[in-house]
Amino acid sequence: MPKFERKVEIDAPVEKVWEVLIDPTRWQEWFPGIDSVTNVTSINAGGTFELTNENRPGQGSIVAVQSLKRLEIITQIGDDKDSHVFELRPSGGFLGLSADECEVEYTLDTLVGGGILGNFITGGNPRDMIRVKKAMHALRKLVESL
Repeated sequence: MPKFERKVEIDAPVEKVWEVLIDPTRWQEWFPGIDSVTNVTSINAGGTFELTNENRPGQGSIVAVQSLKRLEIITQIGDDKDSHVFELRPSGGFLGLSADECEVEYTLDTLVGGGILGNFITGGNPRDMIRVKKAMHALRKLVESL
């Protein structure tokens, strides 16, 4: 299962980043592969939602939530299933003492089967690397603009 990771430092406290991260009305602004979200049951483990990407319908589910620390979501459009894990850590100031910034680490796992060959083919997929990079840039820009 190929994984793509990216860390970004956001000039905002963890609480502000978390608010944006768990707000499905803002996901289309930054979340990779989501153009719209509807029918959100909850942003808690077990919650579900429907999504569209490039006019294709899909669904998602909230796998795990640790308030102000970690959000894990699974999205699926057709046979394309992805795991999205966002981990937040306070940072900023000398040795992180002022904690006025937030480090966000995003891991996209494409959940592709196919063993070694499948991993080799998708492991260096520049499209997914770019999706992760753009998502983190858009999240930072959005949070810092609020």
